[in-house]
Amino acid sequence: RAPAPPAPAWFPQGTAESFAQLEIKTNNAAPILNREDYVPGTYKLSGTGITTAEGALDIRGRGNSTWDWPKKPYRIKLANATALAGMPSSKHWVLLANYADKTLMRNDMAFTLSRQMGMAYTVRDQYVEVTLNGEYRGLYQLAEHIRIAKDRVDVPELKVGDTAADKVSGGYLMEVDFRMHKDYCKDHSVWPYSPFCAGEVNTQRDTTFCVDSKRGMQPACLKEPETLLTPEWAAQRAYIEKYMGDFEAALFSADFKDPANGYAKYVDVDSVIDYYILNELTKNVDGTESSFFMYKKRDGKLHFGPVWDFDLALGNAGYNNVQFTSGWHIRNAPWFTRLFEDPAFAKKVKDRWQALKASGKFEQMLQYAQARATWLTKGQQKNFAKWPIFNWSDWFTRVVMGSYDGEVNEMLRWQAERYAWMDAELSK
Repeated sequence: RAPAPPAPAWFPQGTAESFAQLEIKTNNAAPILNREDYVPGTYKLSGTGITTAEGALDIRGRGNSTWDWPKKPYRIKLANATALAGMPSSKHWVLLANYADKTLMRNDMAFTLSRQMGMAYTVRDQYVEVTLNGEYRGLYQLAEHIRIAKDRVDVPELKVGDTAADKVSGGYLMEVDFRMHKDYCKDHSVWPYSPFCAGEVNTQRDTTFCVDSKRGMQPACLKEPETLLTPEWAAQRAYIEKYMGDFEAALFSADFKDPANGYAKYVDVDSVIDYYILNELTKNVDGTESSFFMYKKRDGKLHFGPVWDFDLALGNAGYNNVQFTSGWHIRNAPWFTRLFEDPAFAKKVKDRWQALKASGKFEQMLQYAQARATWLTKGQQKNFAKWPIFNWSDWFTRVVMGSYDGEVNEMLRWQAERYAWMDAELSK
């Protein structure tokens, strides 16, 4: 093997001596009790090389199973749109705890590869040490919230009056999510931990407009406009339901390979291919079941992305066969299974893979992880002194290596093997 090329200048350099500090104080030190109710307070973000930002905020819990763990993830709404740590201005931010990911960097790796692949609207993020009401809570990822906005998912913001043919076609932001399935809450085993269920009633489904698949995919639910269920949005509701139905019908029609009238009439194929490659390479257990975002521009096709939620990817989860470095995962989902029945699509995937491989993007990802692990040294040591979980796992995680280096090395081993398997398959 040729020696690895020198690390690019944008890689994490050396070992970070300090991390950005995010101090949050809730009014009267009120506890943050759940994922529904925002608690008012103030924040201050400061650190070497970043502009200090401070002001009022509202904060609540977020996440699904992740909310039940002691290191909590949060959703933040600032009183005023603010640029944080060099990221474009917004009121809306997310704090990822990465509790189940003991490398603390699976999300960072996936977002970085997404950016390197040129995927549109990739989430930006920054590591921060969080102090809540005077208590150190650990090393977090401060990340952009996926939403429609100029510096986020930059598609037109649909308004109630946009019912004419030239306006009603966009923009839409959707998330495919198994928890929004009509029968999700009929499974009583999910009740103890799901905020979606009041008995067998899916309360989220009652307030969110979703388009159900006729082909076994999970529902595609509208993130924005989020009020699409109300009567005045009837035209937009009818439009996006018909568009998604037409896309799926075309995909499963006899003429599905036809570039003019098949699936390619409705979906941006390049975005599908990049979404596929990144989620298949990382064998992301959530890649087609939840956190699967899609957006639609005005007068434009459906796009897959931005990518999100990789804490259980890269060999971390231990179910649905994603623990194994061999075998397909994403292409087992009905839409992708069908797409691969089109030889032209399969060839495009191979061609894109070979182009990314030739550009060094995949090897660079492993190099990047090693550089990031070194950079995180002091931050992860402090984090795991607070949360000593190297000998812990939950039912859906498989890795217990006993140390940070062990966790990182196991992830690198898994990812190198996964890459080798996929490369062999896509080089045939």
